[in-house]
Amino acid sequence: MMSTKLKARYRFVAAFLLAMAIAHGIEFWQQRARIVAGYGDFSSLYTSGLMLRQGKGRLLYDRHEQWRLQQEFSPNVDIRKGPMPFIRPPFEALIFLPLAYFSYHEALAIWSLAKVVLLWLTARVLPRLHPFTRIYPAWLEVALCLGFFPVFLDLFQGQDAILLVLIAASVLNRLQSGKDVAAGMLLALGLFKFHLVVPIAIMVWLAGRARILAGFLPGTAALLAFSCVISGAGVLSAYPAYLLDLNRTPGVGFVTAQSMPNLRGLLTAFVGRAPYPGPIHWLLLPASVAAIVLTARYWRPVMNTGFPGLGLGYCLVLLVAILTSYYARSYDMTLLIIPLLLLGGFLDQPGLPPIPRRMIAGGLLLVICAPLYWALILQLDRPYLLVVPMFILALAIASVMRQSLSTTA
Repeated sequence: MMSTKLKARYRFVAAFLLAMAIAHGIEFWQQRARIVAGYGDFSSLYTSGLMLRQGKGRLLYDRHEQWRLQQEFSPNVDIRKGPMPFIRPPFEALIFLPLAYFSYHEALAIWSLAKVVLLWLTARVLPRLHPFTRIYPAWLEVALCLGFFPVFLDLFQGQDAILLVLIAASVLNRLQSGKDVAAGMLLALGLFKFHLVVPIAIMVWLAGRARILAGFLPGTAALLAFSCVISGAGVLSAYPAYLLDLNRTPGVGFVTAQSMPNLRGLLTAFVGRAPYPGPIHWLLLPASVAAIVLTARYWRPVMNTGFPGLGLGYCLVLLVAILTSYYARSYDMTLLIIPLLLLGGFLDQPGLPPIPRRMIAGGLLLVICAPLYWALILQLDRPYLLVVPMFILALAIASVMRQSLSTTA
């Protein structure tokens, strides 16, 4: 039973998030002309759908063709001298094929409404077991999620991070039910962001749920086959070369390493950009491997002790996947909806050590603090500092898993 004091705190947090949701809605309305004109990232996703509609799947990564199409539906975007590049694997273009039969602004409206539905589904799919008691009904959780800045940024840009949130929530649901093969197949569907999904699969596997690979690997093979059908077998080598070329070209699509809320962004900010691969990559690789292995090691003893161990570990996995990723944007932090919804009830868990309790509460408050995002991203241009609240939250979860749950394993 949640204490009256904690309920009052959650009412305050809910009021804050609703206020932020209103502020985000106002900003969205004020920027609506630029949004429908094609300034957002949705232009690249819509381009992929147009190419499939026109039977040009083999030209998905042809920047000249991308630019030609974008000039047709967004000719008044004056901030770009080249295309907003499509960077997802070919199979994701299938999602946007139906939208290509609508005008750009109609497709964007449909996609945005669909993502609000996906948020509702996420709230419904997440497990409801003690101690992660659900504080609010699903419809109110969706409204609160709209006050989370990464969600606003995803909707503002027309991105696809919310789709990955639903997939990640569904994976946890299947893991909780002991259906690891189904969890693996669902996780494979998130490979349009393979830089986040592959580490998640590795951590789940290393933590002792090896059967997840029985679903993940065939799912991966099926998606590779779909990609070859769409763009030809040559895409298996052309796509990595395309991404590598974009990585070596700073500022393409306004993406730089310093704009990433992960360890790579933090290292780049303090060490400086160096020619590829450079010293940052040699620092990032061992740090990422160590974080992944340690996360799995902490999770393994408590994964099968009940939902608290499974849920806590999964929250930590999502944080580590973002922090150690080679490529991440602020809207990818939308994945943190899952820890936000799950960890709330855990703060009232009896026996939770006070220091980890405060660290979890502090990390959650920093993560939901929309003004912090506005300051770091829009005012100071230092989104890499978002690593700090994520690291605090990850450290707190790891501490709880080690001090409390391991004693009951």
